[in-house]
Order: sequence, then structure tokens, then C-alpha cells
Amino acid sequence: MQSSDSGSDSATSVALRTSAVAQAPVVQPVPASQQVQSVQHVYPAQVQYVEGDTVYTNGAIRTAYSYNAEAQIYAPSSGASYFDSQSGGAQVTTVVSSPTAIPSHSMVGITMDGSQIISSSGAYLIHGGLDNSRHSLSHTSRSSPATLEMAIENLQKNEGITSHKSSLLNSHLQWLLDNYETADGVSLPRSSLYNHYLRHCQEHKLDPVNAASFGKLIRSVFMGLRTRRLGTRGNSKYHYYGIRLKPDSPLNRLQEDTQYMAMRQQPIHQKQRYRPSQKMEGMLENNPNSSLHTSPEQSVAAQSQHHQQFIDMSHVFPDFPSPDLGTILLPDGITMTDIKNLQLMYRRHCEATIDVVMNLQFQYIEKLWQAFWNSKPNSPDSSTTQASDEELEAIIPKDKLMVMCKYEPIMRWMRSCDHILYQALVEILIPDVLRPVPSTLTQAIRNFAKSLEGWLTNSMCDFPQQIVQAKVGVVSAFAQTLRRYTSLNHLAQAARAVLQNTSQINQMLSDLNRVDFANVQEQASWVCQCEEGMVQKLEQDFKLTLQQQSSLDQWASWLDNVVTQVLKPHERSPIFPKAARQFLLKWSFYSSMVIRDLTLRSAASFGSFHLIRLLYDEYMFYLVEHRVAQATGETPIAVMGEVS
Repeated sequence: MQSSDSGSDSATSVALRTSAVAQAPVVQPVPASQQVQSVQHVYPAQVQYVEGDTVYTNGAIRTAYSYNAEAQIYAPSSGASYFDSQSGGAQVTTVVSSPTAIPSHSMVGITMDGSQIISSSGAYLIHGGLDNSRHSLSHTSRSSPATLEMAIENLQKNEGITSHKSSLLNSHLQWLLDNYETADGVSLPRSSLYNHYLRHCQEHKLDPVNAASFGKLIRSVFMGLRTRRLGTRGNSKYHYYGIRLKPDSPLNRLQEDTQYMAMRQQPIHQKQRYRPSQKMEGMLENNPNSSLHTSPEQSVAAQSQHHQQFIDMSHVFPDFPSPDLGTILLPDGITMTDIKNLQLMYRRHCEATIDVVMNLQFQYIEKLWQAFWNSKPNSPDSSTTQASDEELEAIIPKDKLMVMCKYEPIMRWMRSCDHILYQALVEILIPDVLRPVPSTLTQAIRNFAKSLEGWLTNSMCDFPQQIVQAKVGVVSAFAQTLRRYTSLNHLAQAARAVLQNTSQINQMLSDLNRVDFANVQEQASWVCQCEEGMVQKLEQDFKLTLQQQSSLDQWASWLDNVVTQVLKPHERSPIFPKAARQFLLKWSFYSSMVIRDLTLRSAASFGSFHLIRLLYDEYMFYLVEHRVAQATGETPIAVMGEVS
């Protein structure tokens, strides 16, 4: 490398070219007082670069390069072109030869700040300038074998990864390089990237690592990657900053990425946590023949995207409480650091669960649980990869996790966290029990609820029975709530048609006026022991509301007022939950007596009354459980999970 006679103090340029003459790779800084001429020889299997800056403010330069000693020697391309820069600013001049002169694989070098210099498909990507800014001249189109080798070597050295797992690591790392790339000013939710990874493992029948281990894999490939927590308080999520999906990645076609598209393409300050998906009807109207070219995977994704308009995509996930350790001593081998690591890991695990459910990808819940409850222990001499300022990248070995799960304060804390998590999932999936939703969505939710207990039991098969029973109890309450709410929603849609039919309403009112309510009250008084004045008022209000041909929402408001009126005397009383349960029993018994009278009279509207009775009983149950939860300061899931 030689200096030019016409060198300038204000400009530095670099030229890269290929040649058939062999030369070892060289890394060489150039003084600012000199201008650099072209590099004489660069082999296809090697990379040679020069920093554009001459002043290194962060200490000594770190230089590295990798090459394949067995690579073939390619003849220089006749189509190569060279450009000389005469401008005053610091620049990088790129010489691009024809694709036939450069092999398709890529080479990588590492700059002083950890960023990569990559050559790929006849293009070089070089960062650097006098203002310490970076300007990408070209993006790589193929991942680098050298990058994989360096990443695996780093993991084996720092994380204690055994050599026999190298092939599995190679698959994971190759997938990352094939689908993601660095990009300034954009970010990707960490949970979204992990969801992509779980899908990849499921499709290729690979055992996924947990979220913390996956974070180390990412940082081993995209060195210098930063993590930021973005969003408002109570609605923030961890994001990988400076990374995005490649434009040609097949992951872009998946439904779960649709809601994050704005986040990947907009600056950080414009991001929102979730973006409600658009309705598919408009897309089909604009392209009526689109179904002819739609794959099964895209059809499923389109249906899920359509269903997302019926769930709550903006739900705020509440914070978890801290474990109340009290005066109970920690188990042997457990430190406060382990407790804090468990808090962090479990929160991240629950956030990933929230994101999977929001994407309506219920099948990934089992994989998430298996990855969390089967954490692999670290090597004794392994060191921790550098993590972000906001969090600690820690993996709790399975044996230590089992010990902590036997610790009573941790069991209570985990149970309370589960109550918060599953209540959030209920409110996301069924934000309004009376709102019409597609039957396909309600059926998918019911199938999801049916599988939950089995998934959790299989994932925790090696754990103490006490913690398994505690967690299964909460999951069972969650599953039962989903079944009840979907049934309530189904009843609401059926009853809506009845309440909108004028002739049916008139027939119901006629049949109801024939009921001997005095006799009904006499028979029910011994069991219900209700005030006669209260019963008569409810009877009159019911008939008036029916006569006014009220809508379903108006009936819901009336039922809510009934609950408020009946339970008001017991507010702030320790017997409030008991009084609420007693009201449900009395309401159910009294309504059954009315249905009995209609049956004996062969009322023409018996079917309509039976449907309305089922709906109102179920909706009363829904209202009462929420009132009890509000009065006790618990979640409805916690109220339903109580075992008396």
C-alpha cells in the first residue's frame, strides 16, 4: 500500500479491487496526512479493509478478520471499475466487480466498536468517517460462514456450550443471519423475535432454548446489539434496537409480524406497542382473485389477522408484585440474586405468553412452557455474555428452579403472578362478553382452554407436586373462565335475534302476564326468603323492559342495576362474597320457578324464555364474580380459583 503524491489532510479514500496474484490479508490504519491508493490484491475468500478515521477516541483499535484457507483463486473480472474520490469529506470508495469474479459466500471483519464489515455478492459494506458516523454503502444478501464460526466459537468459549451441540447452534445462528439484519433507527420487540424462533423450531422439529439463552445467541451474531425498554409505564416492552427483518425474509408473510410492521419501519419515538390489524374484507374487495394465489399458511394468517379485530390489542399488562419473603429463611444454595433473576425470567416468560396469545398462535404456548420449565444449567466455568443496562441476562438451572418452587413465599408469589397473567389473557381474548364474534374464534378459544391443563402438566412433570397443583389450579380456573365466557357470548348472539323480533317479544309478554307470580313467590319464599317488595319491583321492571322491546345492551344495563341494588347493603362488609353467592342461588331458584310455570301452561314462547333465562343467569354470574373481585381486591380469576 502506497501513499499518493497528491495526498490531502482533509480527505481519505479507500479503493478495493480484485487480482489473481496471491497476497496475505492485511489490516492497516492510514495516517490522515496521506491519501490511500487502491488495495492491490484482495482474494474472494478474504477481506481487506482500512478504517476511514484516523483518530480513535475509545482506545486502541480492535481488528479482526477471518478467511477460508482452502478457497479457490478467482481471476480478476474484466468488468471491474474503479472510482477515485476527490471530495473534501472522509469517504469510502467501493470497487464492485462482476458477480462472476467474487464467490457467493461472504467475509466479515470487525471494526473497533464491534460493527461488522461484510463483503457479499460482489459488494463491500464499510462503516466509518471523521464524524464517527456510519453510512452503509451496501447491504449483504447472504449470511457469512465466518460469522457462524466466530459465533459458535464464542458461545463454546464463554457459555460452556459443548462441541456436540455445534450443529444445532449452527442451525439456529444460520436462521438468524438468513432472516435478520442490522438497521439504524429501527427496533424489533424481543418477544416477537422469540416467537419467530419458536415457529422455526416447531417447523424443523428442533428443541428451542429459553428466552434468556436465545438472547445470548442473538448477541453472539449481532455483536453490539442494544436492548431498550420502550413504551409508557405499565405498557413497556423490551426491544432489540438496531435490528429488523430482512425485506426478503419469509417471516414477513406471517401474521404475527403484521402488527409490528410500523415499529420496524418507523423511528423509535413514533412506535406504539401494538397495531390493530386491518380487516381482510377490504383486501379481498381490492383483489377479488387473491385467493387463487394464497397458500394455506397465508390463509390461516389472514383468518387470524381478521380475528384480531375482535380481541383487545391495546391491553396494558399490569406489573407483578414483589415476593413477600417475610422472616422465612432462603433455601440452601439460593441467594437473593437468584430470587431477582427468577422475577425477571418469569416476567419475561409471561410477556412472551401475552404476545403469543395476542397473535392467536395458541399452539406455541406449550413450547413456551416447555422452554421455561426445562432450563438447561450453565457450565460451572461459563461466563456471562454482556447484557443490556436494563436487565440481567440470566438462566436459572432447572435444579435450582425446582428448589425455589418448593419455597413457600415463591409459590405464593408465582400464584399471584399467574392470577394477573391469566386475567389479562381473558380480557385480551374476550374484552366484551356480549359483543358478536366469529364462531371460529370462539371455537379456537375453547380448544385452547381444553388443552391448557395437559400442556402445563407435561411441561412440569419433573417438578414437585405442590407447585404443579398450585399452578394447575390457576390454569384450571382460567380454562373454565374461557369456557364460560365463550358460552355466554354464544348465548348473547342467539338471544339478540330473539330480542329484535317484535312478534316474539309480544308473545313472551302475553305469556308472562299469565304467570301467577303470587303463587311463585309463595313457593319460593321458604327457600329464597326474599323481601316481597323487592320481588314485586323486579317483576314490574322486567315486564316494563320487555314491553319496551329493549336491546340486549339495555337488558345488560338492567341486570347490572339489579346486582347493584341487591348487593348495596353488603358493601364494605366481610360477608360480601357470601351475600353475592346467596343472591346467585336465589336468582337461579326464582327464575326456575317462573320457567316451571310457563312449562305447565304450555306457553308458546317457552323456548324464547328458556334461552333468555340461560343468558341472564350466566350474565348474572359474570357480574357477581366481578363485583366480588372488586370488593376483595382480587382478580376474577383469583376469585374463581378459590377452594373453600
